[in-house]
Amino acid sequence: MNNQRPRRTIESPNLSSILPHDLIVQILLRLPVRSLLRFKSVCKPWLSLISDPQFGKSHYDLAAAPTHRCLAKCNDSEVESLDIDASLQNYESSVVNLKYPLSSPHHENKPVDFLGSCRGFILVANRGGNIIVWNPSTSVQRRIVDNLGWKKFQFLNGFGYDPSTDDYLLVRIEVIFWDDYIYSQQDPNIIANHPTRIRLFSMKTNSGLYLEGTYAQYVNLCYCEFRVGSFLNEALHWLVTSVETSNHAIIAFDLVEGSLSEIPLSQILARELEGREYHLRFMGECFSLCCPGDQSGVASMAEIWMMKNYKVRSSWTKLFAFSTCNIPRNMFCPICFTKHGEIFGSNGSTSLMIVNDEGKLLDECTFDTYTEDLLHCGMYRESLLSLPKELEETSEDGPADEFLRGDK
Repeated sequence: MNNQRPRRTIESPNLSSILPHDLIVQILLRLPVRSLLRFKSVCKPWLSLISDPQFGKSHYDLAAAPTHRCLAKCNDSEVESLDIDASLQNYESSVVNLKYPLSSPHHENKPVDFLGSCRGFILVANRGGNIIVWNPSTSVQRRIVDNLGWKKFQFLNGFGYDPSTDDYLLVRIEVIFWDDYIYSQQDPNIIANHPTRIRLFSMKTNSGLYLEGTYAQYVNLCYCEFRVGSFLNEALHWLVTSVETSNHAIIAFDLVEGSLSEIPLSQILARELEGREYHLRFMGECFSLCCPGDQSGVASMAEIWMMKNYKVRSSWTKLFAFSTCNIPRNMFCPICFTKHGEIFGSNGSTSLMIVNDEGKLLDECTFDTYTEDLLHCGMYRESLLSLPKELEETSEDGPADEFLRGDK
C-alpha cells in the first residue's frame, strides 16, 4: 500500500500580476545587461519590454553599476571578452567567447582591426574592406562599407554619438604619415601640400560629407592604437604631433559643433614627458597620459598624468608614479581603473595585469598572443542600445563606400 502523499506543484508567482508595471520597469532598469538578456525568456511582456529601444536608452542612462569589458584575445574566428573586474587568475572561466560579425575576417594573423567604441558599440574592420558597427552584448550589427581604402597619408578613425540628432557618426581625419614627417625635416615640400581633411559619415542618414575649413597640420603617430579616437564629452580625441610646434598634442573633434580644436599639454607635463613614450587613455571619467616605463633599466618608472578638468591646461596632475622593476618586461601600460580603484593594464605584450597605486602586482594572466591593440581599442560598456533603423539594410555600393574609400 502506497502511503505517500501526492506531490504538490508549486508554481512561480507571476510578478506582473503582483507588482505594478511601473515598478517592474524600475527594477529591471537597474539590473546588469547579461541578466536582462536572460530575462527576455521569462515571459512575452518582458521580452517586449527589454527589446524596446527606449528601454535600452533608459537602461544606459540609469544603470547603477555598469559593466565594462575589453576584448582581450582573438583568433581567426573568435574574440574573447573579459570583465575588467573579474579575476585574471580565473581568466578561462570569466571570459565570453564572441564570434566576429564579419563573414570573412581571415587576413594573415590579424583578422580584424578595432577602430573605435562608443555607448556599447565597437567599430570593427577587416583588411578585406568590410566595416561593421557591432554591439558585442546583444550581437546587433550593421554593415557599413565594402572598401576601406588604405592610404599613404593615413587616417585617424573615430566613432561617436551626437545626442542633438540621436545619430552615430564615423569620423576620418586625414593627417600626415609619420615617415613623411621625418623626411620633411630635410625637404619641407614633402608635406607642404597635404592639409588636414575631415570627413563624416552619418549612420542615421546613410550619407557622408567633407567639412570645409582650414586646419592646422598634424602627424599620425607610428603606433597603430593612436589612430583610434577616444570618445568623451560628445567629442573624439586623438594624440598626435603638431607640425607647427613639433610637440605632442591632443586634438578634439566636437561631434555636435562639427569643430576641431587642440588641447595642449601643460608646460610641466611636456617637460617631464619629453623623450618618453606615452599613451592617451580615458580613466576615472577623465583623460590621462600614461607612461608605461622603460624596458632598459631597473629605475624604470610608470606614470599616470590626469587632466582633472576637461580642456583646462593647468589641471594636468601627476596621479601615480611607481617603479616597474617587479613587473614583467619592466613595463606597465594602464588601460583603465577597476571598480575597486586598482589599475587594469598590460605589459605591452602578452600579459594582462592589475596593480595598485604603488605598482604592486595584484593579479596577472599571460597569453601566447599579442594583446595591446585589442585592449585599447576594444574597451566597451555593456549596453542594450540599438542602432537607427534607417541603416538596417545598406546597399552594396552606396554613400558609405564612397565616403570611406576617400572618393570625392
